[in-house]
Amino acid sequence: QAAESGIIKVKTIAARNSDILAALKENSSEVVQPFLMGCGTKEPKITQLCLAAIQRLMSHEVVSEAAAGNIINMLWQLMENSLEELKLLQTVLVLLTTNTVVHDEALSKAIVLCFRLHFTKDNITNNTAAATVRQVVTVVFERVVAEDERYKDTVDQPVAVQGNSNRRSVSTLKPCAKDAYMLFQDLCQLVNADAPYWLVGMTEMTRTFGLELLESVLNDFPQVFLQHQEFSFLLKERVCPLVIKLFSPNIKFRQGSSTSASPAPVEKPYFPICMRLLRVVSVLIKQFYSLLVTECEIFLSLLVKFLDADKPQWLRAVAVESIHRLCVQPQLLRSFCQSYDMKQHSTKVFRDIVNALGSFIQSLFLVPSTGNTSATPNQTGSNASGSTGSAQTNPGVLGMGGGATVLPAFEYRGTWIPILNVTVQGSAKATYLEMLDKVEPPTIPEGYAMSVAFHCLLDLVRGITTMIEGELGEAETVSQTTTETTSLPAQSPEQQDLQSVSDQSEKELVSRAVWEEMVNACWCGLLAALSLLLDASTDEAATENILKAELTMAALCGRLGLVTSRDAFITAICKGSLPPHYALTVLNSTTAALSSKSYSIQGQNVQMISPSSESHQQVVAVGQPLALQPQGTVMLTSKNIQCMRTLLNLAHCHGAVLGTSWQLVLATLQHLVWILGLKPGVGGALKPGRAVEGPSTVLTTAVMTDLPVISNILSRLFESSQYLDDVSLHHLINALCSLSLEAMDMAYGNNKEPSLFAVAKLLETGLVNMHRIEILWRPLTGHLLEVCQHPNSRMREWGAEALTSLIKAGLTFSHDPPLSQNQVKLQLLLLNPLKELSNISHPDIRIKQLECVLQILQSQGDSLGPGWPLVLGVMGAIRNDQG
Repeated sequence: QAAESGIIKVKTIAARNSDILAALKENSSEVVQPFLMGCGTKEPKITQLCLAAIQRLMSHEVVSEAAAGNIINMLWQLMENSLEELKLLQTVLVLLTTNTVVHDEALSKAIVLCFRLHFTKDNITNNTAAATVRQVVTVVFERVVAEDERYKDTVDQPVAVQGNSNRRSVSTLKPCAKDAYMLFQDLCQLVNADAPYWLVGMTEMTRTFGLELLESVLNDFPQVFLQHQEFSFLLKERVCPLVIKLFSPNIKFRQGSSTSASPAPVEKPYFPICMRLLRVVSVLIKQFYSLLVTECEIFLSLLVKFLDADKPQWLRAVAVESIHRLCVQPQLLRSFCQSYDMKQHSTKVFRDIVNALGSFIQSLFLVPSTGNTSATPNQTGSNASGSTGSAQTNPGVLGMGGGATVLPAFEYRGTWIPILNVTVQGSAKATYLEMLDKVEPPTIPEGYAMSVAFHCLLDLVRGITTMIEGELGEAETVSQTTTETTSLPAQSPEQQDLQSVSDQSEKELVSRAVWEEMVNACWCGLLAALSLLLDASTDEAATENILKAELTMAALCGRLGLVTSRDAFITAICKGSLPPHYALTVLNSTTAALSSKSYSIQGQNVQMISPSSESHQQVVAVGQPLALQPQGTVMLTSKNIQCMRTLLNLAHCHGAVLGTSWQLVLATLQHLVWILGLKPGVGGALKPGRAVEGPSTVLTTAVMTDLPVISNILSRLFESSQYLDDVSLHHLINALCSLSLEAMDMAYGNNKEPSLFAVAKLLETGLVNMHRIEILWRPLTGHLLEVCQHPNSRMREWGAEALTSLIKAGLTFSHDPPLSQNQVKLQLLLLNPLKELSNISHPDIRIKQLECVLQILQSQGDSLGPGWPLVLGVMGAIRNDQG
């Protein structure tokens, strides 16, 4: 009967109205009625047909609000009788996704229906329901975004929000936003195991599912929470306290403490909950940091606590993964620094994170990781080769058909930790934070946590340095352009220009303070961790990454003018280049000053372990140490050579910011050059010496091929001094002169081979800086004249060689304006040291002097002009002395 009247109704509507669908919608209750009755028969075939028909009507949008309400009630009955469950879910989805007629009570009923179907006896239904719930939750929030988009031009009068936290009337929100608010509030209620306000009729719920839904909403719709204060309020008042409350078992729990004796048993951390909480926290910090500054401080301190050695392995692993997610976001780290480290009476969060990573890495070396590797008491992880005995003596070598392949690993005082390939640089791809299907905590492979922590450090350094270098570059270009504009004559009202300049410098001061704080907060922890890892690394690629990090930090500190930290990183690279326990005073004094630096996490001091240098590295060179008393030989490993290359790279690319630390760099290079047996040749370039020096220097073929490269880089390093500014050039020359003085002191009273590194390099530096020779001529030649008076014949021979080469080069150099055009002052300046040589009584020096005069007369006699008296004076001096 209902069906027939429905058909007649449809026919008359079709006849009367041109717009059939709109008219159908008005009368949809009657049209839908027969299908609802059909579903009421509970006959499977009829029910299926009717549901299909209803879905059709809905997809053509001819269902009114009232009809939709009736449909949902009917679906509810089917659900309670557990009929056609998959079809029901499908129908709900069509109902909610085609348009927004279903809202408020009807919507909540539809959502509860899906939740109820998530907890049936049938696995397929449960999974489909879970997917439907996720989709429906997303739809509810997508509606809010669409609604905001529609109303974005109309400005609402904000209504004063009452301080009543349990307010269920959210009168200020528009309909879609209100639904979303009620839904989100109830998700919090459910996760907190409280009764929902809006989702009436829920029977059961799991915390894990609730947390996943919260996370996906927060992650996908941050704008909803940032734009509506009601939602921000939910974040602050409901989500954050909930997260902190659920974390508590993880905070109190300590591994190995017996729970039986204590009166209240400590609830054990539960992997599925904890891992989802950390995911929620990652999202909260990433998306809502600006809203939740205080809450994030608590979350970050918790993360740091979870790295403690007494926490379960899996908890430390997921915590380090969460920290990695933060480390790849330098802008976020910068806001931590601004909001916490730079405020008084606040936790030094950024510093704590870095220090915690450092002490985490250290703890992994100190305690063999118990728990998951209990099967192998020898912590080598190398039982893969058949004969265990031989494998234990050399951990990390797997016998592979005769040829041994060495696994990349860190090794420190007998603890061997493999380096796993965990993520691509710059992306924090987590493994255990993604295990949403696991209930039991997974076993973490050995070396996993270490590898993630290692990547954290590298990404942190890369992120911070790139960000600050970029901003520094911008600031420099801006300040250059603003100074240019202000120096123009006043054509426009000048006030505004000056205004902008002062704003600019104000802004730069603020940014500079942040940059300096960031570096000051992290350098101690970074350096401690990196130098420990450098010491333990047995893998060339890992070593390269560590050195690159130390180099970029040194360069950044140099650019910011932070001398202590700059020198500390440089010292670390220098120490890595030299054999262990090498007696080099410059370095040891710097290190002593550093080791007293305090190192704390959340206010508690941490004991730093110092690198041990018992590394099992391939020895590639054996040579004599540069010292007063002849000692035994010292060995250089391939890692030393790798560090040396980094040092050369640093000096080459960042010479302008080295300042006083040129002393450290050049002293180290001088010792390395000496051990490798490089000797100066024409023009001051260092070449591999002949084997005449005695049998003490032994070089493997690996280094023999490297040596020409190294000597080439060394020369290029001093060639590039022509691009340094005057101040940096003076730093370089001062450092070379003081090195040379040390070498002279060492060569007194013996005719042993002296170190000619400094003299040779002074010559090279002078030769490439002829275009501004006036500024360095006096210190340069003054020092070389002292070298010419040295009792050691090899030393003075080189002093004279360097001096005469410089004078000849100076006279032939095409100065601007040229010497022939009456540059009296410059010419006298250049020739003066030649005259000074006359005061030296060593005959070998005087021969050099005369050879030089002869060459000058041959090549430039006609253009000497004002220099003649000087030259004649040199000859006259000969006659007086030698009679």
